[in-house]
Amino acid sequence: MASEQAAIKILAVDDNHEGLFALEQLLLSKGFAVVTASNGSETLRKAESERPDLILLDVVMPEPNGYEVAKMLKANPELRYIPVVLLTGKDELKDILQGFEHGADDYICKPYQSAELVARVHAALRVRRLYSQLQEQRVVNRTLQLRLREEFAFGSIIGQSPAMRSLYDVMAKVVDSDVPVLITGESGTGKEIIATALHANGPRKDKAFVVQNCSAFNENLLESELFGHVKGAFTGAVRDKQGLFEIADGGTFFLDELGEMSPALQVKLLRVLQDGTFLPVGGTKQKRVDTRIIAATNRNVEEMVEKGTFRQDLYYRLNVVSLTLPPLRDRVGDVPLLVAFFLEKIAQKSGHKVKSISADAMRALEGYSWPGNIRQLENEIQRAYVMCGKELEIHTSHLSNHVVETPSAPHLPAGAVEGRGRQLKEVLDQVEREMIQETLARCEGNKSEAARQLGISRSNLIAKAQEYGLE
Repeated sequence: MASEQAAIKILAVDDNHEGLFALEQLLLSKGFAVVTASNGSETLRKAESERPDLILLDVVMPEPNGYEVAKMLKANPELRYIPVVLLTGKDELKDILQGFEHGADDYICKPYQSAELVARVHAALRVRRLYSQLQEQRVVNRTLQLRLREEFAFGSIIGQSPAMRSLYDVMAKVVDSDVPVLITGESGTGKEIIATALHANGPRKDKAFVVQNCSAFNENLLESELFGHVKGAFTGAVRDKQGLFEIADGGTFFLDELGEMSPALQVKLLRVLQDGTFLPVGGTKQKRVDTRIIAATNRNVEEMVEKGTFRQDLYYRLNVVSLTLPPLRDRVGDVPLLVAFFLEKIAQKSGHKVKSISADAMRALEGYSWPGNIRQLENEIQRAYVMCGKELEIHTSHLSNHVVETPSAPHLPAGAVEGRGRQLKEVLDQVEREMIQETLARCEGNKSEAARQLGISRSNLIAKAQEYGLE
């Protein structure tokens, strides 16, 4: 027993030097190793450097007092598993409850009997053993999460849900091919990451990977960006300009927001897909390129084809292989993996320790519908990291109100449940329309802020507002 206790270290804290000496001698006589501190700041330093198995903590001390020290110890993920027993002369119920509210595991009222203190120490050490088992289990769980992420990730893509595994299967089959790929999915689901992974794991990985968002320029500027122009083609064209397709020769060209491309440019893109040739703006000599085209859109291209806003022949050329990214609300099991990834990413970038996240905060994140998908989740974790300040664990108080206060069941428009015969898209369109309308009203018409809150691009918001007659 004595040899076991010799390995047990106790941090004894009291600002009364005579009382601290007596406590130290009692513990030493029972075979414990003892470290002492006489104020709150010293206690925190000793807890960090000595990592004791138990802390006997006086309450009445110069700032910070014992209550505050207990609270700070329990807020530290690396120290929270050390049992804290308060030594207090305050035996009123409100004082005892205050100690427990600040994280204390037990208390002993002064003056105490030696036998009682030793018995409480042994009881607290049993709690310590339980804490150690819990801590070890969390390490095991974290290791399993990281293994799952490695096993089921394709490149830098995170996810182990059935939908993501199916996606990996298709990607593995087409990664070495040159066939065009059309990636569909809501904004923020990670379409560019999919395109990047296909390029980085394919035979063109050593060549250029070029990205262009088709909604970033008007029709004329986009044509010049994609295909280049010759000197004198238009006012300001003082020299020949190489287009992005030419830059992507031998590599991969990722066209994002393809649904925003005008019909005239769709014709030129079709030509590239058919025979690899194009004309620069104002040019008379065709150029030839060998580039793999991957396109992405959050719009329903089939509907656009039916409406005549997207060329059917171009759609068939692009849609040789289709990859559909599931929204985050349909892969809730991936949220903990994504959160762990984002926390590690932030810590690596900032040079700080990786922060943990409380069970309540994780439940709130898993219960939210994430209309902005993974991009919105990453922004939320970045915000929580900042709001967390110097604390090492993220709690629900650090999350956005709309994430914490989201009801468990999603809001549906009046009559949606009763109208079971309605098409799913009709119901979803109505939900989307109401969300956009409510967000625009809340943001007083500020489209940039509304787009940020919804987790979509401003151009996408404008297009949807026009579509739903909200302009």
